[in-house]
Amino acid sequence: MPERALLDCDNQMPLRPGVLEAVSSALSDGGNPMSRSGRGRVAREVLDAARESLARVLGAHPSEVWFVSCGSEANTWALERVVMKGGIPPRALLVSPLEHVSVLSAAQSRSRREGMPVVTLPLSASGAVDLETLPKLLPEPPFLLSVQWANPEVGLIQPVEAIGRMVRAKGGTFHVDFIAAESSVPIRFGELPVDLMTVSSSRWGGPPGIAALVVKRGIRIQTLIEGGGQEDGRRGGTQPAFLASGWEKALLHWERHHAEETGRMEVLTRKLSDWVDESLSAVQVVEKGRACLPGVLNLLAHGIDGQAALSLLDKKGVEVGTGSSCSRDSLKVSHVLSALGYPAVETQGSVVLTMGWSTTSRETGMFRDAFPEVLDRLRSLAPAMRV
Repeated sequence: MPERALLDCDNQMPLRPGVLEAVSSALSDGGNPMSRSGRGRVAREVLDAARESLARVLGAHPSEVWFVSCGSEANTWALERVVMKGGIPPRALLVSPLEHVSVLSAAQSRSRREGMPVVTLPLSASGAVDLETLPKLLPEPPFLLSVQWANPEVGLIQPVEAIGRMVRAKGGTFHVDFIAAESSVPIRFGELPVDLMTVSSSRWGGPPGIAALVVKRGIRIQTLIEGGGQEDGRRGGTQPAFLASGWEKALLHWERHHAEETGRMEVLTRKLSDWVDESLSAVQVVEKGRACLPGVLNLLAHGIDGQAALSLLDKKGVEVGTGSSCSRDSLKVSHVLSALGYPAVETQGSVVLTMGWSTTSRETGMFRDAFPEVLDRLRSLAPAMRV
């Protein structure tokens, strides 16, 4: 295939070395982890080894790691099924306006079913949850609060530990979607004031189709899928040991290389941001002045349509995005950019670059070579919008 620049890693991170081979080998063995046969025992060992590796990387206990199919499923399980302290319905669900659609939808679903309000958390000027206002909004327990550690569309980092301390002091339950940050931010789950946490294989460079909800010991959660005894009886359905094997392989590679990878992404992000400021007219970097992850750049280009830019760049061998990975087929204005105060007319020109473990300067260079021509072409088609 022709040379391509993969700058849409939020949508699908390239597989790390050895992952495909691990998946293929475990799939060839073909065992069901719930079977008592020889192949079943092998599959169970593969699944248990992956669970233990994920727990070790996260600083959690293996019994706290429950496998699911994707981050959206884990978020839905946490928001809709976690049992509040005392076993009574939550008085309120609190979410930031930047959350993934799975969190926002699950909060509304539980609100309708159990009759409690959904409270939208206020943001500070930087886009982070306003820590001065937050204590005044926390209701009497029980309540549930959910935030992303970092937003994949703009890279914005939330003060998770500070929020968690406030929630814990008030007696609430705290869920964190860790997916966007997991390959850049090493953590110790057991030491965090966090009760539930969503993680996913694909963001680490593992295979898609497997994720996990990490549930701190002592937190109760209702069964998600009725079925057999999988995941301690809380999530029925055959566990994909072959995907778990690929995830473990990705984690082992990440452990050895994440410091170098993060450093490289920091350099590439800074250089690309500086190039935009110096070389492109009427293009704004959303992340400027905010605490953000390396490897995420959301560019607001005046006078163009982001979807059209994506298509033209793709023809030039450069893959970019226009929003979160679950909203690519939607032409709606980004709810994240709207929550950050950007008018709809500006957000239409959003072009999102997300880098990963394998991103190189050659790939960012391909974007620099292609994007000015794309801008000129699209702006020429809308003369009234020329800059």
